Amino acid sequence: MVWEDQFNGTQLDATKWAHDLGTGSQYGLWGWGNGELQSYQEENTVVSDGTLKIIAKQEPAGVVDPFNASNVMNYSSSKIITAGLFTFRYGRVQARIKTVDGQGFWPAFWMLPTDGSWPCDGEIDIMESLGNAPQTVYGTLHYVNEDNELRSSGDSKSLVQGKYSDDYHIYAIEWTPEKITWFIDNEQYHQVTIAEDMKEFLREHYFI
Repeated sequence: MVWEDQFNGTQLDATKWAHDLGTGSQYGLWGWGNGELQSYQEENTVVSDGTLKIIAKQEPAGVVDPFNASNVMNYSSSKIITAGLFTFRYGRVQARIKTVDGQGFWPAFWMLPTDGSWPCDGEIDIMESLGNAPQTVYGTLHYVNEDNELRSSGDSKSLVQGKYSDDYHIYAIEWTPEKITWFIDNEQYHQVTIAEDMKEFLREHYFI
């Protein structure tokens, strides 16, 4: 174990986490490049009773993007990252998460390279869940090949009964120089063998 957070306090540990704020306009993105309708703000993160809650809210009065006052959003949420505080290359990373269901929600646990820009330098999605299909979760590697083309390799796992939002589950990847393997509750459901055209992309350390 080289890093962990059990969320045992009453506020986010600033030595481990930082907030991404606004709508992505500070990076030249609209809606974080995904057409997202919320603005991220710190107050939507709550730590209590040994858990961290990311709370999405409807904002009838509107929330002003702190980086572009012309962006007034009718929803708010939060996004926490370890950029500048913790990165790693190779090993196992996991989190115990309870997702949420409902049209428009898209809870995710993912990683970006320390040096680079999104989306051209790709990402490692440990878990994504579409709120309108809460019985399924996805794990995906996005990367750029040696011809500078965006590529992806992913898979999903669906429950026969119930929804992932009904309870907590452990979402994890194990990353070695040869492969990346995805798990839900320690059960493998996807694996990528790292080919030559992925190696340049995967040279970086990543942050959560």
